Amino acid sequence: MKTEQVRCWRTGLKGELFITYPEGDMGHRLICCTACGKVYAVNVTKQLYIEPDLDAHLSGKMCIGCGAALDTNWRYYPEHYLDESGKLRAFERTQIIPPDEESVIEAFPEVFS
Repeated sequence: MKTEQVRCWRTGLKGELFITYPEGDMGHRLICCTACGKVYAVNVTKQLYIEPDLDAHLSGKMCIGCGAALDTNWRYYPEHYLDESGKLRAFERTQIIPPDEESVIEAFPEVFS
């Protein structure tokens, strides 16, 4: 997988999680491997035109972090993430988009590349 630069914001109690706010059919969503916590980008435009069913697209793809099958081991991130102990946790996403000046650019492996 190639990496893509993703505009996101740090969130969570310690700012250790990243969050995106895709607009319509543009931008990125983030997913994570529930086996190891590796975070991936999902280009929303590519998903719309290549394969809207993310489970179908991830079929046969393995996590580059741990080798687990992604089609059965993914969740939307940061709504779900692995904590330091490896336990799957939930995070409640706010619908208020933070100011642009607080955004950062991070590179994540992109599942449609």
